[in-house]
Amino acid sequence: MKAVEFKNITKTFGNFRANDDISFSIEKNSIHCILGENGAGKSTLMKVLFGSYKKDSGEIYVNENPVNFKSPLDAIKSGIGMLYQHFMLIEDFTILENVILGSEITAKTGINYTESKRRLNSLIDKYKLDLNLDDKVSDISIGAAQKTELLKLLYRDSEILIFDEPTAVLSPIEVENFFKIIRNFKEDGKTIILITHKLNEVKEIADEVSVLRKGKLVYSVKRENLDIKELGKQIIGDLELSIVISDDNLQAPEAKAEFEEIDVLLSLQNITLTENGLTKLFNINLDLHKGEILGVCGVEGNGQSELIELISGLNKNYTGLYSKNVRKISLVPDDRLKKGMIKEFSIGENLLMRLPGKNVFSKRLLKEKEQEVIAEYDVRVPEVGDIMENLSGGNQQKAIVAREIKLNCDVIIFSQPTRGVDIKASSFIHQKIYNEKMNGKGILLVSADLDELLALSDRLAVLFKGKIVKIFAGDEFLSGKQNSKELIGKIGQLMIGMEL
Repeated sequence: MKAVEFKNITKTFGNFRANDDISFSIEKNSIHCILGENGAGKSTLMKVLFGSYKKDSGEIYVNENPVNFKSPLDAIKSGIGMLYQHFMLIEDFTILENVILGSEITAKTGINYTESKRRLNSLIDKYKLDLNLDDKVSDISIGAAQKTELLKLLYRDSEILIFDEPTAVLSPIEVENFFKIIRNFKEDGKTIILITHKLNEVKEIADEVSVLRKGKLVYSVKRENLDIKELGKQIIGDLELSIVISDDNLQAPEAKAEFEEIDVLLSLQNITLTENGLTKLFNINLDLHKGEILGVCGVEGNGQSELIELISGLNKNYTGLYSKNVRKISLVPDDRLKKGMIKEFSIGENLLMRLPGKNVFSKRLLKEKEQEVIAEYDVRVPEVGDIMENLSGGNQQKAIVAREIKLNCDVIIFSQPTRGVDIKASSFIHQKIYNEKMNGKGILLVSADLDELLALSDRLAVLFKGKIVKIFAGDEFLSGKQNSKELIGKIGQLMIGMEL
């Protein structure tokens, strides 16, 4: 039985055709992955299904019945739930308050919190979500926030679950747990639609895969016929990628085994950092060298943010010795929307506000710098001068990467540089990072994507509860890249506090 069927769906925005005559179906009780570049039409199609957008033409069938949702509320009533890439939670509310909002169980005296808690704790236990309903959302991890969004869908009895880039903000351990939950959903007869960019995840979880390119359906394949290399080609077309993160390519070329002491750009010696009375970093010893990519990994919230803030000069509440042989450090932050840009500004305005001594009010200079970035970094814009908000996530990220590289600092921090970015844009960004290393820059690469870290890093530091528990370097690291599954296993154990 078909859970969802799209027949000749077309959706346009002005002259732009986001979905172009798309037809395919999703089997009930299956995991169906949808892939494509940023801007290929994946999220648009799912928003059409969910009632957020109105289709221009075509038909949608849910459980083999024609539907025409006028709003997400109609979709929810039909058993469809959607988890967006950017969580839609109120930080000042508890998990309980966020989940029941809009669907409260009421009694004569008001909201029946006792019954709500009973139902929710039953779901938490059944799916092993490990949540405390009384926790405030502002105090929980990203992984817990995602589980809260999952709980919202379960609470509303959703049978068809749409996930938009659900693993983009998760550590490898959290991804593994998320997949266990997804498989439990499938065992309960639910249908899962998963938008993703990560090919290795598709190989692990998908029953069937559909690829969109430039608004069209270009490829569909069932699990038994899945070929990752062919899938990559279908996503990007005929273009060659310079670095593709996959099982076949987990080593950056010409990786150095050792570095000279004279090339040290930054040095942290016995650094301990305290914030609001809590110690966040413990006795950190770390050097960053010229021409080196130093990777940093850890489960979210284990000191990565504090380490970045310390090195970039945003937090000075530390003891120990921090010395640097550079004047300026540039930073590509982990959250492009909140930290990396002013979305109402153009590319040119976002670029020039970080360049000292430039006249940001010069229209000629703005246009000149913007065109330079568009050409050099293949940033796709509706038109020159358009605001950042109107760009896809991948193009926003490329613009931010361009700005920080163009500052020409000796040290560049890349924090989650390809989070939520398609494989073509990821490959482009990876090549730019590698080029900066070859230009003699010191690169600090903080990422939750272990494949990315193994492909690019010369050394890899593992953080757990604010401590560096191990630095993989030299022959151990280089040889480990050749047996990446074993090395990833070791790193994963260290990330959750297990000793090797």
